[in-house]
Amino acid sequence: MTLHADSALFKLNHIARIRSLRLIAIVPVLLAAVWNTGAQYLIALDLTEGDEPIGWRDRIIASRVTSVEDPGLWEIIFAGMVHVLPVVVAALLTAGVWERIFAAGRDRVFDSGFIFIALVYAMFMHPSVSLLHLVLGLSFGMVFARGIFGGEGRSFLSPALVGVAIVQISFPAALTDHPIWTELNGYAGTHSLLVAYQQGLDALQWNGSGWWQVALGDTQGLLGTTSLIAVSIGAALLVFARVASLPLIGAHIVGLILGVLILGGLTDGGGAVPWYWHLVLGSFIFGVVFLATDPASSCVTNTGRWIQGIIAGVLIVLLRVVNPSHPDSVVPVLLLVSMLAPLIDHGVIWMNIRQRGRLHGG
Repeated sequence: MTLHADSALFKLNHIARIRSLRLIAIVPVLLAAVWNTGAQYLIALDLTEGDEPIGWRDRIIASRVTSVEDPGLWEIIFAGMVHVLPVVVAALLTAGVWERIFAAGRDRVFDSGFIFIALVYAMFMHPSVSLLHLVLGLSFGMVFARGIFGGEGRSFLSPALVGVAIVQISFPAALTDHPIWTELNGYAGTHSLLVAYQQGLDALQWNGSGWWQVALGDTQGLLGTTSLIAVSIGAALLVFARVASLPLIGAHIVGLILGVLILGGLTDGGGAVPWYWHLVLGSFIFGVVFLATDPASSCVTNTGRWIQGIIAGVLIVLLRVVNPSHPDSVVPVLLLVSMLAPLIDHGVIWMNIRQRGRLHGG
């Protein structure tokens, strides 16, 4: 009895530690989302100054920000908070309600794992996301990728990933005509990859922005996917604490590089886009760090992780080349390879058993 209690306590502490570290790791992304969203909004607003506010976010910002030509620190933060805070709160409430419903229905303890799911999901949203779309997508993910399987540790899909995929599939053309966020393709991600596909890398470097400026997050994008630096800080913490698998992250990057070498990047009249540009355009790094490394949707064998990551990286480049109408392609690919993860692990284990049988003359 004592051994069982001690084991349960160890497991509980282990899960609590992982959850705490993952929440800490996403904090830099949240901060970058507030800053970059506010800055990009005010920059775009300056270029379209004179237009009437078209939404509740625009009206709130217009009531407090008097000049967009030279916005101050607090004006940028305020504009960013107006976009980020409602999305985060709505996501937390939606995920929390569904977690409570399933916990009560099964007479189980209320699980706090929904917090990280909600935050990751929120960071994949468009700055002007419809809160109705947000609730519908996350509700689907919480119910069909978590709740019906029995909750934490019993599903093979990430609820955040499934929720984002549902939003992208259900509302593909939403928000594409927003006068401020002109470089975004609705919920599917950045428009800049489509520009690179059609016009080349030179056209991609708008306003003199180079690779480092984009890596820092100085570009329009989904809330939490723009800053390679912020995501890398979170990744370093997760890898150092052994919460995320470094081989799995590395395998995705290797797969991306192989995909560019094989397929030539984006080549429809615009010329090839180097692999290091693919890293910072779209949600590749964010998706790999916070979704692909989710234990629920990744392989558990080291060989399987390499196979899963390389397949994902190559497929992301493939879809970006052959289907520029969906310029990011990270979400559908990660969803596909997460469904393949159990099969990949099964194949790896079967091959290991067969190889050992041969070595022992079986």
